Amino acid sequence: LLFSILIFNSVFQCFSQGGKIVYKRKYNWINIATKLPYLSQEEKDRIKTYWGKEDEDNKGTNFLLTYNDSGSVYMEMEKEENLGYDWSDEEDVFIRDFNQKTTKDIRILLGKKYVIEDDIPRYKWKILNELKDIGGYVCMKAELKDTINDVVIQAWFTDKLPGSLGPEGFGGLPGTILALDFNDDDVNIIATKIEVIEDDKVELPFPKKIKGKPLKYAEYYAKKKKHILLSIEGKRNPYWEMRY
Repeated sequence: LLFSILIFNSVFQCFSQGGKIVYKRKYNWINIATKLPYLSQEEKDRIKTYWGKEDEDNKGTNFLLTYNDSGSVYMEMEKEENLGYDWSDEEDVFIRDFNQKTTKDIRILLGKKYVIEDDIPRYKWKILNELKDIGGYVCMKAELKDTINDVVIQAWFTDKLPGSLGPEGFGGLPGTILALDFNDDDVNIIATKIEVIEDDKVELPFPKKIKGKPLKYAEYYAKKKKHILLSIEGKRNPYWEMRY
């Protein structure tokens, strides 16, 4: 399995407040490409030269985490002029049922859509002695090893917000995750707007249609790992075709 047994007992703690958190998710394509093991130093230097401006212009993608006492939904936001936010159906959607402790995630992998109904994943975090401010909340640092992508994931979480949740389906810390960093800035996700709301006033924005091939997370991770290994073997960047 991707991650081992959780070291905290607060994974499914209940909370009486709900809320909405906007996150910005941004790829650093230069970082990702220059870490590929099959590239020569000359090729990596060329990528830095020619891709530099493109990465600077990358503004990232906004996602919204909506949560209440019973569950949460995390999905992409697409802002349209004077129309507020419309939901995109081309990205992964992470749905959590806190009462049943289950997922109903929509995951896109290599052009195919899967619906993953499974237990909420448990993560083995290591909490570190570092603090920083995100959106006015003092956050602590934690990290874990992602054995599928073979990278370290760093999280910044605050115990001043209720629940044990975060972006991308991550959780399992004694507080809400406000930022994630994958493999030293390959991909970073950070909260840009935090709104705390009375729980009974938060309605979860479930997708109108949840369609896809049924799958369990163990199967999903196996498919993802196979793609990464075959791509590296074939000297291709696996993340051109797959979410990091």
